[in-house]
Amino acid sequence: MPYEEILTNTAHDPGKCSEELLWSAFKGGDELAFTSIYNSYADLLYTHGCRYCADKEMVRDCLQDFFVYLRENRLRFGNTTSIRLYLLRSFRRRVIEYLRKKQRLMCVQEPSEYAQFGVESSIESVYINNQVRTEQLRLLKKAMKALDHTERQAIYYFYFKGLGYEQIAEIFNFSHVSSARRVMYRSLKQLRGFFSYS
Repeated sequence: MPYEEILTNTAHDPGKCSEELLWSAFKGGDELAFTSIYNSYADLLYTHGCRYCADKEMVRDCLQDFFVYLRENRLRFGNTTSIRLYLLRSFRRRVIEYLRKKQRLMCVQEPSEYAQFGVESSIESVYINNQVRTEQLRLLKKAMKALDHTERQAIYYFYFKGLGYEQIAEIFNFSHVSSARRVMYRSLKQLRGFFSYS
């Protein structure tokens, strides 16, 4: 049933225009239904995506690609009684996949001195006070070199991208969240040990 007809038939009782009917109309190619879904959930999805990625421009690009994907693949989707939950889960996976692609690119283009961690800005703001920042930066660079690639990336995602253990586990394809916790614990233990003996 076209979405416009659904709205007309349920005008006296909007509660009857269920998400199942809206989703069904969208899957059937109804552009009004698609527009309604976009207008209802785009802002929510953007805010949700920013929880997993600090790069807001990337989240915007990802969101646009996501709705293009929805429109082009609508016939492949299953039914749902909660469009909100369906889209939140799907978009979260999309953002994490974007992060994985970005990570792979960083691995290929990884410069010396770990520039991808924003050492000259982000790390300084966390670890270095104005009086001793040159020495502290030198020690931190040296400490980061002592970590393996996975440990460095875990530190980066946790502290500078604000990702939680669950998201880090997904990025590294860990089968258990506890694996991400172990990597973080091991990394921080090594860093603490380095500064204790430096």
